[in-house]
Formats: sequence, structure tokens, C-alpha cells
Amino acid sequence: MTLDVYGEEITPEFLPPDLKVSITDDYAVLAPDGTVANFYNIPAPGTVIHGSVLLSSELADFSVPGTFELLVKQPQYSSAASYFTVSLLLEDTGANATTIAEMETMRNSLATIDPNLRVTWAMDSRFVFDEAQRPQLQKVLEYVDLYGDEVGIVSGYPNDNYSLSQWIAEMNSWLYMYRYNALNYLHQGGTNGDSSVWLSIPDKYRPKSLSTYAINPEQAAWLKDNFQIDAFMGWAATQVNVGQLSAEGSPLMPYWAHTANPMLPAQDAATNSGNVFMNSLSIDPIGSRYTSGASRWTLHPADPYVSEMKAEPQLHLASQYLNNPYRNQNTVNYLSLVIGTNWVLRSPGLNATWQDFISRFPKDANVKVLGIHDLAEIYKTRSASSNEHSEFTLMFRGSGYTTASGENSPADLRYLWTETATERIILAKKDGDPTWSIIDFTDYSKTPVANLPYTHNGAADDISYITGRNYKLTPTAPLTSTEIERIRARLDVLNFHEEVSYQ
Repeated sequence: MTLDVYGEEITPEFLPPDLKVSITDDYAVLAPDGTVANFYNIPAPGTVIHGSVLLSSELADFSVPGTFELLVKQPQYSSAASYFTVSLLLEDTGANATTIAEMETMRNSLATIDPNLRVTWAMDSRFVFDEAQRPQLQKVLEYVDLYGDEVGIVSGYPNDNYSLSQWIAEMNSWLYMYRYNALNYLHQGGTNGDSSVWLSIPDKYRPKSLSTYAINPEQAAWLKDNFQIDAFMGWAATQVNVGQLSAEGSPLMPYWAHTANPMLPAQDAATNSGNVFMNSLSIDPIGSRYTSGASRWTLHPADPYVSEMKAEPQLHLASQYLNNPYRNQNTVNYLSLVIGTNWVLRSPGLNATWQDFISRFPKDANVKVLGIHDLAEIYKTRSASSNEHSEFTLMFRGSGYTTASGENSPADLRYLWTETATERIILAKKDGDPTWSIIDFTDYSKTPVANLPYTHNGAADDISYITGRNYKLTPTAPLTSTEIERIRARLDVLNFHEEVSYQ
């Protein structure tokens, strides 16, 4: 509709048939017709966008310029909830063990985001083994009773230097000693490894999830069969040298894991392990371009590589999750975090960053803080027990921050990360470039699926699942015509019609 200076509509017969309206702005947010085309270019709230308008007609022989200003307002968050899945680690023993005061501090800090929060308390073997931690264990049970928090297990490197038999022994010992120190009235000597240990523990106090790095499928299957644990959160996705293991491949979205390799979504009922996996990386896939020996697409809210004590990059990226323009197409919108409670609170730099992150986290964003098992149950409902309709898409911009190790998140780079059960696609574009580049195509449907190995060789054993053009290892690898067609089809579904280079 075209209006005159009085606000009245000018009907088409009174306008030149070749009238052209051209709109530009200094942030390249608007298309020439004035619609918002590049939402990912919208600057910070409070910024004034300056623009110009040119009306022209060759037939009527005029060219009329004009200017305008737009004020970027604070975002109005969607009424639909985002989930912030949190696993709080309780580790070590003696003076190094997480204290009750530290447990209270960490939970209270998260309560400023969601007063009705529920979290996972993931405990390691050292923590549950020693009678000195009985007060902390009682506190966990109290939290379960009062708030519906959940008990979890943490085991850092089950895939590294473990066999299935070693894993079974560790898990049985964990459960036996957890019952001994948390529920001593149920203790029966000589029952380690017996099913009676599990059966004697009331359901609400049983461990409901595992927090880990990279786990072998047989180990995950054993936990499901024996401890009824089918919810897993880990760190292995899109990182290299995780726990001295080279690992890459698993998605941002929660997913039903493949029977042969937990880093892959199941492709059908026959390959569905029945376990839901999620990765504690969604605070920040920061867009760091691959550098030799490292690729930190994750930036922890208390990252040891971040030397400053402010949470600017973390808040920048969390806000992009909360304002993700593709959120309505996602199966589940979530951030996730595994955090070492005593490590963070006892490290001044990490603690300062964490407190800054918490204090400035947007309180009006309708974020629900919950545990690993809780999110897995939500995902099961939304996904209808398969990955067939699962998807996750995120558009984000780098924070402009460079870590102490020299890895950077360039502020002039934008990324589109999209994935389904069958593929992951990552596009990147530098400001001013005419086209988007394809930096990753990972084919989750490719067969045969490599079995995840047990390893005694650390990073010398690559546990990645890499196909197509991988952003870390083969960023310029040629794409097949089939891969290109799959990328085009996915972008069409997203209504993403900007220029993309397929070379």
C-alpha cells in the first residue's frame, strides 16, 4: 500500500507504472523492498539503524531520495519455553569434595533463571565411595524430595581405557557404594553386582542419567538394561581431543542414538538403541574456524580458556539460542550444560565469569531449567519415539572473542547450522561476501556405520564419524551431486534462498 503525506492510500492508477522503491540501510538488514531479509544482521538493542529510500520513475522523470532511522528494541521472547538442561557434577572426596555450601550456591544461582528449577546431581565414584560425603548425599536426597531434582552418574572417559567388563564393575560398585552412603539403612553386605541393590533403592532416588565424554554403545546398552538409564549428556560432539580422544560428529539436537555408534542418530526402528543422547555444547557453537589441533565450537560459561572474568561471549551466544529465528521448526529448543561445581566455584576467574553469566542472563526469556532425564522425556514425547521428524536449526554469529589459546569466534562471520536425522549441514558467510559457503555436510545415513571402538591409545584412536565436507578436517573437500541436492532440499524446507556456493 502506498500512502500520501496525509496518510491516504494512493491507488495504482495514480502511480507511474515503472515506479521503483529502493531501500538500503547501514547494517544490510532490509531487502530493497523494505522487508527484513537478513535478521541475523540486526544489531544489539538500543542501536539506531540509518537507512535511505529512493523513489524513482523514468516515465514520470523523477528521483526522490529520503532517509529514515530504526531503533532496535529489546527482543520479545517467544511464549514457548526454551529448556536449559543442567548437570551439576559432585566430585572427589575429602577436602576436594563438593561441599553442601557449594551445592546450595550453585543451585541458588540457577534459581535466578528459573525459581522452579530441577537439576541433575551427577556424582562420580570417588564422591559416593567415601563416608565423609554422607551429608552431601543426604542433601541430594533432600533436593529430590523437595524439588524433584534427579540423581545422575558422571564418568568422564568410559570409552578410554575401558572394556565392557571394566565398565560393568565400575557401575555396579558406584551403585553399591551410593546406596551404602546415601541410603545406609538399605545396605546389605556382599551384594555388589547383585540386582537386589538396584531393586532395593526407591525409584525416585535411583540414578536417572549419565554425564560423560564418549561412551561405547555396549556400555550405554548395559546401563539401559540394568539401571534403566536411557538419558545421556556428553561433551564429544564437534570437538577434537576430548579427554585425549579424537571425537566429532554428533548433533546439537537431542536424538535417539544409533545402536552401533552413540554419536549418530538412529535411522530407523532397527537401529534405534532406545537411548536419548544430548550434548553439552549448546551454550555456544561459537563458529570458531578450524585451527590445527583444536576446534572449540563450544564455549563453556566458565571456560578455562577464557581469560577475562566477564561473560560477554557466553551471553552473546545464549541470546542467539533464545532468539533463534528458526526455533519454531525445532523439535526441542534447549541450551545444555555440564558444570563442575567445586571446580568453578573454587576458581576465581571461572566463578566470576559464571556469576556474571547468571546475573545478566535474560530473566524474561521463559527458560525452564531441568535435568537430563526430564529433557529426554520431553524429547521422547515431541519426537514420537523416533528421529524421523526430528530437526534443529540455529543461525548465529561469532562473538568476536579470542580465547587465551588463540582460538577465535570472528564477529564478522555468520553461521547456519541445520540438522535432521539424516544429515548435518553448516553454512558460513563473512560479512560482505556475496554467497554462503558450505563448510560441513555430515551424512548420518551413510552405511556401514563404524562401530565406536574401545581405546587404550587416546587421541591416536579417532572415534569420529566423518563424511562429506567436514569443517575441521576437509573444509574444501568436493561435494557429490547427491550431497548438493540434499543440501538444496534442506535449505528449501527452511525457506533459505540466499546465494550459496556449491564449489
